[in-house]
Parts: sequence; structure tokens; C-alpha cells
Amino acid sequence: MYEIGGLIIIGVVAQWIAWRLRVPAILPLILAGILIGPGWEWYSGHRLVNPRFDSEAGTGLFPGNLLYSFVSLSIGLILFEGGLTLRLREIRGLADSIFRLTTYGAFTTTVVAGLAAHFVMGLNWQIAFLFSTLIVVTGPTVIAPIMRQINVKRQVATVLKWESIVIDPVGAFLAVLFYNFIVAYYDPAATVYEALIKFVQSGLVGIGLGFVMGHVLYFLISRLYIPKFLLNIFTLGAVVGAFLVSDAIAHESGLLTTVVMGAYLANREVPYLHDILDFKESLTLLLISLLFILLSANMTVDQITLVLTQESLAVFLIVVVVARPLGVFWSLRSSDLTWQDKAFISWVGPRGIVAAGVASLFGIELAKEGIVDAEYITPLVFLIVLGTVLLNATLAGLIARKLKVSLPKGSGVLIFGASGGARQLADSLQESGRDVTLITPNRAVADLAEEQNLTAVTVPIDSEELDSHVDMTDIGYILALTGSDEDNFYLLNTYRSREGIRGAYRLVTRKEIQSQRFAPDALFGHYASYLLFNRAARTYGEVNAVEITDPKQITTILAQLREAKAIPLYLRCAEYGDITFITADEAPLSVTAGDSLYYIGEPLAEDEEEALDALEASNA
Repeated sequence: MYEIGGLIIIGVVAQWIAWRLRVPAILPLILAGILIGPGWEWYSGHRLVNPRFDSEAGTGLFPGNLLYSFVSLSIGLILFEGGLTLRLREIRGLADSIFRLTTYGAFTTTVVAGLAAHFVMGLNWQIAFLFSTLIVVTGPTVIAPIMRQINVKRQVATVLKWESIVIDPVGAFLAVLFYNFIVAYYDPAATVYEALIKFVQSGLVGIGLGFVMGHVLYFLISRLYIPKFLLNIFTLGAVVGAFLVSDAIAHESGLLTTVVMGAYLANREVPYLHDILDFKESLTLLLISLLFILLSANMTVDQITLVLTQESLAVFLIVVVVARPLGVFWSLRSSDLTWQDKAFISWVGPRGIVAAGVASLFGIELAKEGIVDAEYITPLVFLIVLGTVLLNATLAGLIARKLKVSLPKGSGVLIFGASGGARQLADSLQESGRDVTLITPNRAVADLAEEQNLTAVTVPIDSEELDSHVDMTDIGYILALTGSDEDNFYLLNTYRSREGIRGAYRLVTRKEIQSQRFAPDALFGHYASYLLFNRAARTYGEVNAVEITDPKQITTILAQLREAKAIPLYLRCAEYGDITFITADEAPLSVTAGDSLYYIGEPLAEDEEEALDALEASNA
């Protein structure tokens, strides 16, 4: 009782320390597990917590293989929660990159890391490639907090998030395949062909049963056959049941089943999905805390000393600076991502709970069978996990700034309304690296926006459940672009005081246009009412930009645009990527050479550009 209670308390404290220090929770969790396990054993001769039951001493938590069963089932629940965040609309234009990264990239990492483990550390071929399949995965439990801290461009964050969740079951399958090959290799009664058949069977069962169970759960929830007070625990039971059935049909297929099940629900209109996700996030935090502490506490002093060598460090460096970058740049060679984006993705590759959990299982099982070098599996994988997390937690922000893939805090834009003008503005902001979400009650208009690869949420603009549909964590700007002045004022009054909001703006009203007196939150221009804003969008059809070569040009350019009835939208800073929306009250703008002004209107004619150049020359 005291051990279980102590683990929960230590896990909560470690999570709190991670929050205070702004590091992924995996770091204090692993260190806490090593401290109460092998660390305390080295110091005093016994462990504070022994995860596996010791029959001679009569102490321990999990007898037999129950520790593995607990780890496997917990990982399944964690991956289900990750699947609930996989919304297909996020990856429009990025699906090919994610597919290549989780196939070609995983293959490259497997080959390079396997060769390094064999030739540098001298591990036999079977163990070397089992190790390389285990460290293919990048953990969503550590990717997510890193992305929240450094706030990178939407495309980069989406690729990393999807890769981390999709690659987990893929990596687990690869590891299971190699594990079965090793068992077949050393067992005269088994065949490699049987191992391959089991691998294919696991994949088919995992995908098929995941879709079936996801649809069944969606049907029950959407038809309100489950009361709301039972919804969370019923969903938990359904996920556990799906995992067990899948694993009973095909060994190690349960992980894929839970991911597919979660992703299916994430892409359907499921009532109370936000409540389910909140519950699963809390449960996942608890499970992650327990798992990392248990698995690190389960290691021995001898295992840790095995990898405290120059050869192990060399393998770690090869994985980080050779295998990962080579896999990323090869798999993403034909994508639209910039080389800076690819370089940052190459750097961010922290391993997580799946690698640690499966490695602990296989290391124990193979060591019991007397397989040569099997004792290296668990500590070597933990070295990769701890090292990659430590590197990314400390240096990812600096690397993102150096590569210019990070954005200022609160850079997301929430636009109420999805008219033609709003969609053109959203598309331009998205191309500038902003995470933009359109809110509209009109499903048909939302479909038009999604056809343009924009994120659109169909919900009444006065809905009190907006937070359950939209992640407001990094929203910095609120734009009210609806056709109703009353609604626009209501939206600004509702959201402008929320924490993290850097600016809240609306379209000008008819009264303001008539009186030519504009509030500081009125957007774009003296005449940019809803009708004229969208008329300009239909007339010109695109957003253009002009680069400011001299800060004194800005007044002249704005005057020319307003004379041509164009709509000036926002100013983008060349150095930091920050944006400033153009307001109708002609507030002074902070402009530096190289900044760009975006507007709806015709491109400036050559003679107008020449006039601007002449103005710059005269000012000089």
C-alpha cells in the first residue's frame, strides 16, 4: 500500500517540478525512478520500490509478467488519448510528409542505428536491430510539452505531433517483428515465416478492429445510449475491452487498435468528446507518471554501468546527429517544407514511453532465455530516451530561434466569420506561418474553407462551448469579421479580456464610416465595412504584399491603397515574423526595412513602385 501511494505522490510531485522548470515531465520521472530503484540499491543495498515481485524477499508490486501487462495496457490507453487529437483536417498538404517520415524515415533510423549498435558496441546483429527498431519512435508525451513551450510554425508542429503518435504503434510492430525473428532464430521449432505472418496479422487486426470498435462507440454515444455520468468510465472500459480482444486475436495488435479507435472518434462529430478528452488527459498523466517511475526503478545497477561507456555515447551521437537527420531529409526531400523546417524536425526526436516500455519487456524476456547481449537492450534504450529528451528540452527553443521556425507567444488567430474576405485573410495568415481557425455556424461555408486547406469549426459564434471545439492555448488575436455589428461587439467584449489575447479587432461599423471617427479596434480602413471588405475579396481574388524598403514609405503606400479602394490587412515583421493588423484609426505603425504590408487589391504597378523608390532616394 505504501509503495503504491508513494509512487502516485512522487509522480505528481515530478509532474509539478517539470511544470515549474518548464521541462518535459519524463526527465524528473525517470530520475525519480532511478533514485528509488537502482540508485538507492547502490547506496544502501536495497530498493525503496521493487516493481517486480521478489519471491525470496517477499516484496515487490507485480508478480510474474503482470508488470509487462500493466505497461502494455497503459500504453494502449495513452495512445488512445493521442489518437483523439489526430484530426485529419490538420494534415491537409502534410499527409505525404507524415507518411514518408513514418516509413522511409523509420527505415533509415532502423538501418543506421542497427549498424552503429553492431559495429560500434559489438552487439550481435539480432540484438542490434531490435535496439534500432525500439528507438524509431518519438514520444507524443514529450513532443507535446516541448511544442507548447517553444511555439513553432503550425506545419512543423503538426508534422511532429502526427509522427510521434503514428510512429508509436509502427515502432512497436517493428520491435515485435524483430523480437519474433530472434525467438524463431534461437528456437528450432519456430520459423521466420511464422513470425512474418503474425506481424501482418497484427496489423490487419489492429486497423480493422480499431475502426469497428470506434464506430460502435461512436454509435452508442451519438444515439445517447450512454448517460453522460457514465460516459468517461464507459469509454475507458470500451478501450480496455478493444485492447484485450485485439491482443487475444493477434499478439501485440492492441496498440494499433487503440490509436485507430481514438483517431476515428476524433474525426466524427461525437457529443461530449471534449469531456472524454479531458478525462483521458488526466488519466494519461497519471499513467505516464507511474510507468516512467516503475520502468526506470526496475533497472539494476549492473544494467546502468553497462552503458556508461564511450561506445554507448558514440551510438547515442550517431542516432541523434546522423540517423535522425538522414531519415528526415531523405523522407521529406520532395515536401514543401523549407530546409530550416526539416533541420528543426531533425533535431526534435525525443523518445518516449513506448520505447522504454517495450524495451523493458523484451530485455527481460530475452535475458531470461539466455540470448547473448540481451542485457544491453533496456539500459541502452533508456540512455537514448533520457539523452534525447534532455537535449530537446534544453536546446529545442534555441535551435528553433536560430532556424527561425518559432513564432512569438500568442501568435494564433481566431476569426469569427468565414466569408470570402475572411477566408482570403486566413489563407494569407496561414501562409505567413500563423495557426488560424475560422468560426462559423454555416456548415456549407465551413466546407468551402476546408476545401482551401483552412481550419474551420462549425459552431454558433455565441456558443458557450467554444473551448470544447477550439484549442485556445496559443490564440493571441481575435478578429470579429461577421456581417453583424452587434455580434462583432459582443465577441470582442467576450474574448478581449481573456489571458493571452494580444489584440481583439472588428470590422468598422456603418456609423463609424458615416462619422469618420474610428475606435482603435476597428479594422482595415475608413470604408472597410463587411460588404465592401468582401466585395474587394471577390473583385481581386487574392492577397498581395509589398515589401517596405524604407520605413517612411508606409504612409505613402497606405494612401495609395486607400485611394485605389484596396483593403490593407496587416504588416509582417521581417526579422521576428510578428504581425500588426492595420486599423482604421491610422494609429502609428512600427516599421523596419524589409517588413511586408499585405492587402487585398491589385499589385502595385511598376510606375508606383518607381515612385516609392524615388521617395526612398529623396529621403536618403
